[in-house]
Amino acid sequence: MKNKIILGALLVVALITLYNSENYVDQYIQKINNYSATFFSMGITVKDLVKKYDSPKSNHKIKILIVPGHEPNFGGAEYKDLKERDLNLILSEKIRKNLEKNKKFEIITSRDNNGWNPKIESYISNNKDSIVSWVNNAKREMLSLINNGKVTVVNAKMGHSVAPQNSAIFLYGINKWAGENKIDISIHLHFNDNPKYKGKPTYEGFSIYVPEKQYSNGTSSKILAKNLMDEISKIQKVSTMKEESIGVIEDQELIALGSYNTSDSLSVLIEYAYIYENFMQSTSTRNNFINIAASSTAKAIENFFESRI
Repeated sequence: MKNKIILGALLVVALITLYNSENYVDQYIQKINNYSATFFSMGITVKDLVKKYDSPKSNHKIKILIVPGHEPNFGGAEYKDLKERDLNLILSEKIRKNLEKNKKFEIITSRDNNGWNPKIESYISNNKDSIVSWVNNAKREMLSLINNGKVTVVNAKMGHSVAPQNSAIFLYGINKWAGENKIDISIHLHFNDNPKYKGKPTYEGFSIYVPEKQYSNGTSSKILAKNLMDEISKIQKVSTMKEESIGVIEDQELIALGSYNTSDSLSVLIEYAYIYENFMQSTSTRNNFINIAASSTAKAIENFFESRI
């Protein structure tokens, strides 16, 4: 019986990839919900999110989690005096302030100037064993589907850095916390870096990563990413790295996006610029870019809803 359920869910996922119509996508994602016991179950569709956003009920706010990449005092790209983790935090605060102007949104950040969000930090600290068990179960289920030919491994060949074990547990913990707290959208903020050719930086521009389309949150996340792409491309060129030049990249490996299908929310990871780009080196031009990037990101998220009402 379980195999039949899994096969049914996978057939639905396959059908989704053949159509661009959002209504058609929503219709078939909703069918996945009927298989509540399956691995690939979707918490909410674009159609459901828009309905929630348009509801007159005050308790039907869209819950948005903003995750400034990396830890408060560790990790991320560094170039000269710039630290990515600090830039991510500055951008996060500006996006939060922009989004909070819309009373239909409830904004939560994973960290601020004081460090980690106490609720998230406490949850992860008190539930490490259950988080590890949850991730291991997801890995076993995914590997079983791969071994049986039900899921295709897609290697983006992006050369993502491997998160240290404690950082990985924390990222998975954020995914688990987000699912249990009914987060609708998770936005992960980053600035990019890359190995330098003959000591010189090589790439410029922005890119947006989304869960690969076989994942439960992949299709809806990509629809959101297209809105983000439309706005951010007005202020920044698309990445000149060949693998990122399509702008929106599907990925199976990034924990932030729900590696092993561990995220229920619409999830996107935005690399706004390469940290060494010329405009990033001047305080005034960098601050101007961050201000505009924040307003563009907030506008894109709002347009995601308003354009569909």
